[in-house]
Amino acid sequence: MSTVSHLQPSIASMVTIGDGAHPETAIFQARHTPPYTLPRVDCATPIAFLIVNCMKKDTRIEHLLDEAEQHGLCAIAADDNQRRRLARRVESGELVNPHPGLYIRADVWNELNPTKRKRAMVRTLARIHLDRVFAAESAVCMFDLEQPYDIHPDNELTIASPSRSGIRVFAKTGFIKRTLYVPNMQAVSVNGVHVTSLARTLFDCARILPFECMLPIADSAAKAGFDMASLTQFPTAHFNEANNIARLLTYTDPLSDNGGESRARAVMIAGGYMLPHLQYPFPNPDNPAFPLRVDFIWFLPGDVTVVGEYDGMAKYGNTWTEVNTHVTKQCKRDAYLRKRGVTTIVHFSFDDVIHRELLYRKLDDAGIPRMH
Repeated sequence: MSTVSHLQPSIASMVTIGDGAHPETAIFQARHTPPYTLPRVDCATPIAFLIVNCMKKDTRIEHLLDEAEQHGLCAIAADDNQRRRLARRVESGELVNPHPGLYIRADVWNELNPTKRKRAMVRTLARIHLDRVFAAESAVCMFDLEQPYDIHPDNELTIASPSRSGIRVFAKTGFIKRTLYVPNMQAVSVNGVHVTSLARTLFDCARILPFECMLPIADSAAKAGFDMASLTQFPTAHFNEANNIARLLTYTDPLSDNGGESRARAVMIAGGYMLPHLQYPFPNPDNPAFPLRVDFIWFLPGDVTVVGEYDGMAKYGNTWTEVNTHVTKQCKRDAYLRKRGVTTIVHFSFDDVIHRELLYRKLDDAGIPRMH
């Protein structure tokens, strides 16, 4: 991950981060080969000749898709003939057309998480529109930060504009392109893509994203050493924006271990619960050099200590053996924490966080007080 200090350019400056611009753009334009057309034939024309020509057409498209896939991009049609052939593959379900003019194999697309899908679109479009600057969630996808998948719907992009804000909806596909007004734009280049500076990107995300989606991004940035107070350099347009920024600065915590824990904490804050301490250490009897850290802990009156553990699916593994191993370790760990004076241990999952009433019920049952 690039250091945050590299992401603070002077006004109107451009800083290159990562591998810079990619010369492979020309590959996806496929300008070097003219489109194939079938010659006029009669009954004497060998069938094998027609088959070879069709195979050449397929080979060209396959090469286009292969090259794009190898570089984490979408393919771009070079002409109307290619566009029609790619469109037929979209209709058959073989390809996906995530943005007008962009194509990618359906099986490849389905294997990408939403952040990587957005990144593939952004990186490809950056090679078509060289002056375009991406903003908000379409910029944050280029930074190595924790970010919820639900801020990256497949059919939306946001670009920066020095003059206006607006929304364009493509009638045929329903794709949404947002234009976000960004005065005094400070752009940086991340892996060849022009995006708003990290500070501006976080500011714009904080203005428009729900708090529970924004806190994981802010915690991750703070953990990487970014000074969140720098967001105050940008003027807000109205009270709600100012309130969103102030709330984010109040609750950002670099001790958060991952995006799931950050989102859980945001849901707790929204519910008015007493704030927990994060990553609280307990002595590790098996390895004293590495203390056992719990995700959340509350110290309540009457020597009551409540531990909260966010059990993301990554903790459990992908097989029954891995799940059983994790559950066994969890039981052993819980027993040890109780011996160390922990009164109650609350385990909760991502499903509990998304359906917040489930998490609230567990916190209420554990006696975590609501402060407001």
